[in-house]
Amino acid sequence: MDGTISVFDVARAKFLYHLEGHFMPVRSLSYSPLDPRLLFSASDDAHIHMYDAEGKSLVGSMSGHSSWVLSLDASPDGAAIATGSSDRTVKLWDLSMRAAVQTMSNHTDQVWGVAFRPPGGTGIRAGRLASVSEDKSVSLYDYS
Repeated sequence: MDGTISVFDVARAKFLYHLEGHFMPVRSLSYSPLDPRLLFSASDDAHIHMYDAEGKSLVGSMSGHSSWVLSLDASPDGAAIATGSSDRTVKLWDLSMRAAVQTMSNHTDQVWGVAFRPPGGTGIRAGRLASVSEDKSVSLYDYS
């Protein structure tokens, strides 16, 4: 609730340290599938942060939502993240540009969850993203 992220050594059940940078509650976390040190966070402060979780440092920040960022997920290829917000939008972020490259505005209430399709499967079209909203709908998006 205070905007910090607590990092634990799960095997030893031991608290290690805090990651700081947000000033409101953190709602969602996701690690990069390509770099196990890179941790993304979504917060009520309307920012998405990128941390070097092992180096204990904030390495980047992105903003573009007009309200709380409630959910995020990293794409299977590690090139993008998706976020859902109480501003009723889903944003697709290009990590190399550190910018939102697509905004989906089809929900009529806050977006509580976003998820990329996991890799694999025959005949499955790549680039699929799902979102779920308090408006009682699930949306599917194709992206490139």
